[in-house]
Amino acid sequence: MVAMSDSTTPPEKPLHQLKTGGFARRLELSKLGVRYGSRALRQNLRERFGGDDENALAKRRENIDFFVSELGRLKGSVVKIGQMMATYGDYMMPPEVADALHQLEDNTPPMAWEVIAKVLHKELGAEALSALEIDQQPLAAASLGQVHRARLLATGEELCIKVQYPGVEDTIDADFNAVLRLLKVSRLLASTRNIDDWFGDIRLLLHKEVDYEQERRDLDFVATSLAGDDRFVVPKSYPEFSTRRVLTMSYEAADSVNSAEVAALPQARRDRLGSAVLDMFLTELFVWRRMQTDPNFGNFRVRIDPEGQSDKLLLLDFGAMRLLPDSFADQFCAMMVAAYQRDKSTFLEKSISLGFMKAHFPQAVLDNFVDIGIDIAEPLRLPDDTVPTYAVNADGQYRWRQSGLPKRIAKRAVAASISKYFALPPKDFLYVMRKLMGIYALISLFDAQFSADTALLKYIAENAPESDL
Repeated sequence: MVAMSDSTTPPEKPLHQLKTGGFARRLELSKLGVRYGSRALRQNLRERFGGDDENALAKRRENIDFFVSELGRLKGSVVKIGQMMATYGDYMMPPEVADALHQLEDNTPPMAWEVIAKVLHKELGAEALSALEIDQQPLAAASLGQVHRARLLATGEELCIKVQYPGVEDTIDADFNAVLRLLKVSRLLASTRNIDDWFGDIRLLLHKEVDYEQERRDLDFVATSLAGDDRFVVPKSYPEFSTRRVLTMSYEAADSVNSAEVAALPQARRDRLGSAVLDMFLTELFVWRRMQTDPNFGNFRVRIDPEGQSDKLLLLDFGAMRLLPDSFADQFCAMMVAAYQRDKSTFLEKSISLGFMKAHFPQAVLDNFVDIGIDIAEPLRLPDDTVPTYAVNADGQYRWRQSGLPKRIAKRAVAASISKYFALPPKDFLYVMRKLMGIYALISLFDAQFSADTALLKYIAENAPESDL
C-alpha cells in the first residue's frame, strides 16, 4: 500500500482533474478566447478615447497577464507550449507577451493526491507500491507532472517519484492546434510559416518529454558519463519503479542556486561551480553531441560541502535532452573555435553554411554579425584590451556578472540593425544558444570570476573535428 505522511497544506488548492478530452479542451480555450477578446475590445475603446498612453499600456499588460494566468489553469501541454514560446519570444511575439508567458513556469497548482495515487497504481501496480512509502504532498508541481518524495521501505533509501498527469500525452496535438489558432486570433502571435515550423518542432519535443522511459535513459547516460567526476551529482534511477509515465530516482539533498547559502560561499568555491557549469556545456557540445537544452535555474542545485573542500553541482531534469546532428554540431563547434580565435572568415563561412546569414547581404551587415559573434566568445578568451576594464578583476580574471556582456551584445545588435537581415536559424542553433546564454546567466548568478580559455583549449585539442581546425 501507499503510505501517506502528514504534511502542511500546499499553498494552492489542488486540482482534481484536467480537461483532457479534445472537445473539453477546445471549449475551455474557446471560452478563454472570448473572455480575452472582450477585455481586449474594451481596452481598444479606452485607448481610442482615453488618450492616456501609460495607463493603456498598463491595462494591456493586465489583459495579457489575465490571458496567461487562465491558460495556466489548463496545465498539461498548454502550459508547456507557453513556456517554450516564452523562451523564443524575441522571435515570435511582443516582449510583454513573452514576459507574461514566463509566469507559467512557476504558477501551476498541483494535482490532488487522489489523482496521482490512481496513476501510480495503474503504472506500478500494488505489489511495487507496497515497497514504498510516498508523501502525499508534492515536492514540486510543473506543467506535465509533479514530484513526490518517497522511501524504499526495505533499505530506507530516499527517493523522488515524478508522476505524469493523466491524459497529458493525449492532449499534445490538439493543444498545439488550439493554442496556435487562439494566439493568432487574439493577435498575440504573428501568423508566419516560420512560426508554424517552430510549433511543429516543439510538438515533437513535447512528445519526447512525456516519454519518461527516454528521460530515464538520458539520466542514466549522464550519470554514467559523469561517474567519478567529483564536481557533479546526478540522481540514480530505479527502473523497477519507473514506466513511461512514472520516473523514480534517488532524492538528492542540495540548495537552490538562488539561495543565500550559495551566495555566501567564498569566491574560490563559486568560481569552481561556475567553471563546472561551463565545462558541462562544452562536454555536451564537443563530446556527447547531446545536450540538455533547458537551462532553467531549477534544473541545477548546489550541494554545499560542510568541510569546504568540494561543493557539487546537482543536475536535474533530462526531459529536454536533445541529440545534436553531427552536420550541425561540427559547424557550430567550428564557429565557437573561430570566435575564440578571432577567425572572422571561418565564422562567417559557417554562419552562411548554417543558413542564418546570406552571402549576398550587405558587407556591413555581415561584418557586424561576425563582430557580435566574436564578442559572444569574450569570456572564453584571456582578457585583452578589447574587454572593458570593469569586466576584469585585479588578478586578470573575467568578472561574469559585472561584464554586462548580454546587454552589450543586444545593444550592438540593435544598433547594427541585424534583425532586418538575420534569418531564423536552424532550430538546433537556437536550442544551443539558449543553453549557452543560460549557462552565462548561471555563472553570473554565482558571481564567478575566472577566465575560460584553458577549458576551451582542451576541447579544441581533444574533440573538435580536425577538418574544421
